[in-house]
Amino acid sequence: MSNTRIPKLLVFGSSGHASVLTDTVELVRSHQIVGHLDDTVPVGTVNRGYPILGGFDDAARICEEQRTNEVLIAVGDNWWRREAYLRLTAKCTGLVFPVIKHPTAIVAASAQIGKGTVVLAGAHVGPGSKVGEFCIINTGSSLDHDCKLHNFVSIAPGAFTGGLVGIGECSAIGVGASINDRISIGHHTVVGTGSVVVRDVPDLVIAYGNPARVKRSRVEGEKYLG
Repeated sequence: MSNTRIPKLLVFGSSGHASVLTDTVELVRSHQIVGHLDDTVPVGTVNRGYPILGGFDDAARICEEQRTNEVLIAVGDNWWRREAYLRLTAKCTGLVFPVIKHPTAIVAASAQIGKGTVVLAGAHVGPGSKVGEFCIINTGSSLDHDCKLHNFVSIAPGAFTGGLVGIGECSAIGVGASINDRISIGHHTVVGTGSVVVRDVPDLVIAYGNPARVKRSRVEGEKYLG
């Protein structure tokens, strides 16, 4: 497929997570990536073949120059991904946030995926599941049937849920964690790496272990990624 026949895409962020997403976009050939927005990297720096075009304050100008309104928010931290969305939409009207699905991912026909969500290599979203906006269903992770993820949730590589699991806004499920059927995870909560969750977990806590137990409270926006 020729690049001239597919829409242009601006990627917000240029971290390792951004590299995973740009690789996925290249594989599915759904968009032509024109470059990155990133306030932390000098303009003109090239990241895996794509230039840093500017930062937040340049978003409207760059979208106009590149003749695109499609943006992929490539920020791994849930809170900061939400902040990026709010700041971008405050500066630019009419932005479009596509769903990106890796060619090896499986999404059931009856599942629903919100705008800006990414479903990465080898991931699975089961029948009847509803995945909110700007979620990350990461490499090799799996949601079973009839799960519900609120907006800005991340499921880390190799994490699994049973059926009828609910996960609140901005919550993060760590690498290799497993969540039993019919479990509810609160908002702004972190479930640690390798945890086994067999009972509900409330809002605004960090829980880990086998079985997972609440270890302490946390505040909205508290850093949990290195």
